Amino acid sequence: MKLLAGSNTVKGTINDGMDAEFAMKLGKFIGRTYGSPVAVCMDGRTSNVMLKTALTAGIMSVGCDVYDLGALPSPLLQYYMHFHPEVRGGVTITASFAGQDINGFKIMKSGGSDDPIFYDNSVKSILEQDIDVVPGLQVGETIMIEDIVEGYIDYILAEIDADSIRKAGLKICLDCRNDAIIPIAASILRNLSVEVITIGGDTSAMDFDRLAKLGQIVKSQKFNLGVSIEMDADHCLFASDNGKPIQGDKSFSLFVKNALAERKGKVVLPVTSSTLMEDIILENGGLPLYCTVGEYTIMRKVKENDAIMGGDLFGCIVFPNGYETCDALVTMVRMLEIVAKNGAISKQIKQFPDYFISRGSFEVSDELIDSMLDKVKEIYAGSKMDLVDGVKVITDNGWLLVRHSNVKGVVKVYSQADSREEADKLVEYIISQLKS
Repeated sequence: MKLLAGSNTVKGTINDGMDAEFAMKLGKFIGRTYGSPVAVCMDGRTSNVMLKTALTAGIMSVGCDVYDLGALPSPLLQYYMHFHPEVRGGVTITASFAGQDINGFKIMKSGGSDDPIFYDNSVKSILEQDIDVVPGLQVGETIMIEDIVEGYIDYILAEIDADSIRKAGLKICLDCRNDAIIPIAASILRNLSVEVITIGGDTSAMDFDRLAKLGQIVKSQKFNLGVSIEMDADHCLFASDNGKPIQGDKSFSLFVKNALAERKGKVVLPVTSSTLMEDIILENGGLPLYCTVGEYTIMRKVKENDAIMGGDLFGCIVFPNGYETCDALVTMVRMLEIVAKNGAISKQIKQFPDYFISRGSFEVSDELIDSMLDKVKEIYAGSKMDLVDGVKVITDNGWLLVRHSNVKGVVKVYSQADSREEADKLVEYIISQLKS
């Protein structure tokens, strides 16, 4: 049994730690921590009903009501909580970037912002707590909440030039692995007069192979764009009209270029961002604001600094809209607007240079991580370094970053170089040095 906790998420293998017993104990903990009511939703995984039933029972057992939003992705839960401040806490049952055998929980506080609750409460401590339940007549209720989607669609379409998209006659291929998202996306696209075919599968991993297959369909059918939405609808990547996958730093840079054309300001990006991302911000009159790695930090920094947007390499794009979040459906319609107004995306990103980023990780005891970071400083003594999040070393043709993962007991290593081979070799080298 192994459950991995990030700042506001916990995930694990179904019925091997991530089971009904844990879900019920987590529900009791959430009910006691936030109070009543707690809003709950889930993605399209087959294990979700089991986990939601147990989670709901735990919340109700400590006297809290549950608002059951049904099958919805996290951004819609955040939308609902933003406009319903009486909701004290929120939980979505999902496991971003994981296969169907994995599931988990994402926790939100009042207002719909992610709550880094697992920084102060370990999974072990939650499992060991003996939380009192209420007498039978004080048990909470489950209240079904419906009719969220229509208001959400109106809200996000009001933020864009919908008429430009309608007049463009766009055709796209949508790669969506979540049955809870497909009808929402289809309704948005119908509203925008966008012709769409939808493909899916049994995994949520947005890897290069998945984007390459999407690109093949886009090119063969002469579509304008391919859109790939991650399982929880918080990350979105694209395939170009020429059939090529679009790297996340290039789609981010395209959004930045268009945003800065309308209003100059700060742009939030994590220390894992490519050189392209910073260059585009500076070239277009923006101010890059670096932060630690993680969607939660990007969202918080965008709000705190009144930034015009934020994002990362992996399709998390944050636009300020009152409840800052990574919303793949918002990202999709924003890209449709860019294509409708400015033409083929392949031409728009043609001048963006390629940068290659490699990643690696390994498990280690938490008490050894600081000494490993010191070793990185020792190896690269005399080099320019950035200590915003771990140790980032500026190299002759890129950079190297070693940091403590948001998942406890894991070290993450990233590198940027002029080729994939160089980036991979640098990650392999530093991991071997640290392990030794």
